[in-house]
Amino acid sequence: MKTPYVGITGFMTKDEALDILSIVPVNSNRLVMIGVLASQKTIQGIPNKWPNRYPTMDNIAGIFPDDPRALNLIHYNTKESDTLVDQLLTMTAFAGKNLHGFQLNIAWPSPDAIKEYREAQPEKQIVLQIGGHAFKMMNNSPIQLAAKVTEYEGIIDYVLLDPSGGLGIPLNPERIREYLYTLQEKKLDIGLGTAGGLGPTTLHLLEPLAKEFPDLSTDAEGRLYLPEGRLNINASREYARKSLLMFP
Repeated sequence: MKTPYVGITGFMTKDEALDILSIVPVNSNRLVMIGVLASQKTIQGIPNKWPNRYPTMDNIAGIFPDDPRALNLIHYNTKESDTLVDQLLTMTAFAGKNLHGFQLNIAWPSPDAIKEYREAQPEKQIVLQIGGHAFKMMNNSPIQLAAKVTEYEGIIDYVLLDPSGGLGIPLNPERIREYLYTLQEKKLDIGLGTAGGLGPTTLHLLEPLAKEFPDLSTDAEGRLYLPEGRLNINASREYARKSLLMFP
């Protein structure tokens, strides 16, 4: 079974990560996912339109802590899927020894590409984000989506249902429940997760799912930013604390 995690995305410094980890018990049965945003522009040295969310290539390795409670992931997106393997290998080389893997914010990337990367980096973990576009490509059908996810068994570790895509759109627990049950019925060796407008004031949306899916992983991003675009550490700390208490 994959170890479930509480995810926070948008870290820019190690101090931010250590601040969040400081509230996590040493014996916690959940990891805290330390999410760092990156894209092909990051590799190319092109400034992102959200400079307070996307660190430069040279700064990424310094963000990830060496802590057994952390799952250190780069949340990666690219428009050039043909060179995905090379991009991931380049990011891996720059991200340092504390990188645990990637969340791929790409609509249904090539399973062959992921397999090739995993063969080169077998110790790295992969989270496949299913965003709004990926849902539409499967006609918003739980059955079609679950069938598509089976193509990734053995090459990804988690799947994250995220119709919000980091935009803070509130989670619809009734809608997500149907997808989770359909995926669960497949009995895949893939951890299940969800996201969508989660933050310290919206965790009630997650409560019914937490009871039915005790091993569910979560991720929060859009509702954890300050107006200037930086991660709100106080809100992130409160979100992590409440999330850890919510799950058994």
